Amino acid sequence: MLRKPLIEVIEIGKRGEIVLPRRLRQQLNLQQGDQLVLSVAERRIVLERRARNLGAYLDVLGSGLADQ
Repeated sequence: MLRKPLIEVIEIGKRGEIVLPRRLRQQLNLQQGDQLVLSVAERRIVLERRARNLGAYLDVLGSGLADQ
């Protein structure tokens, strides 16, 4: 869990790439090769760490559908 809210402004690169700030990667212990699930809820982009097993992964996807 995050200790305090982290707000960063990032820029989209030429090829549509974004870079997650180092502080965020460190706080969430994100490493190179980790996979994230991207979803869109209304006008928000949501990134969540991909679950390690299929059942949990499907739960993440299903929870996003319930919000729409």
